[in-house]
Amino acid sequence: MLGANVAAMRSHMSARAWVLFKLVPFLVPDFSVPGVLQREIEKNRLRGPALPSWYMRKRIRFSDETRGTDRFFRVAPNDGPNALRILFLHGGGYVFDLQDPHWSLIWGLISRTGAEVIAPIYPLAPEHGWREGLDMVHRAYLELVEERGADNIVIIGDSAGGGLVLALAQALRDAKLPAPAAIVLFSPWLDLGVSAPDQPELARRDPLLTIDFLRAAGLMWAKDVATNDPRVSPLFGEHAGLPPTIVFTGTWDILNSDSKRLAAVAGDVTLREYPNMMHVWPVLPIPEGRQALDEAAAFINQHTIVR
Repeated sequence: MLGANVAAMRSHMSARAWVLFKLVPFLVPDFSVPGVLQREIEKNRLRGPALPSWYMRKRIRFSDETRGTDRFFRVAPNDGPNALRILFLHGGGYVFDLQDPHWSLIWGLISRTGAEVIAPIYPLAPEHGWREGLDMVHRAYLELVEERGADNIVIIGDSAGGGLVLALAQALRDAKLPAPAAIVLFSPWLDLGVSAPDQPELARRDPLLTIDFLRAAGLMWAKDVATNDPRVSPLFGEHAGLPPTIVFTGTWDILNSDSKRLAAVAGDVTLREYPNMMHVWPVLPIPEGRQALDEAAAFINQHTIVR
């Protein structure tokens, strides 16, 4: 019977995905142990944001720029970008910097769209909170609007970065500022309080995230506002008047609930749910990841004039 169950699950995922998902729990720190989260944050600060590998640098133009206190990575194809600009907001629970797997995601987007990617290295918790982070990405977006115009900008984020993308889009709309052409969200974290009744069940099959970690990191980011405040949990904000949005989610992800709840209350949202995929699987070298990136690129092309 066990063999039949394994075969049934394997039928919904590639062999490569199956192997990698089995390895993930051995690579993730146990954040339920007291002090582990703080120690991992301290180690992350010593390392800083991940830089592209030497192999990646052969395929891209990369610059590390600072303007005042704001730091950005700019990444483009070797032969130069087209007019499209992607503002990429990285995940990491609002407490961890851009990490090595994000470079697979960035390259996947560049190679499929020909765009230049701008990745703000935004302030993180617990040293900072949502106000500083949102202010920084807001400035980055408006600078891009001045450079290229809003019609040539797509905002993309994974996990916590996806939540920050949606919060930014809502803030731009409320301020009556130009909206980006489209939004792409990979496994977005939209409810800091992890409050949906189905999430404990989802947590039992999630190989990467835990509810305790999410709630602890969420409190660090929210600071002095409630975790259901729309400025930190944009799921609970107003969704009218936002750009066309596509959301990618896997059914082995605690945050699968966030994506489905967003699709249920928002208007112009395309939900792409992948069976048996884990949190932010498009960073992995698996067929399902390539398929999601292909779909994201097609959505971008559909909603921009750049070809």
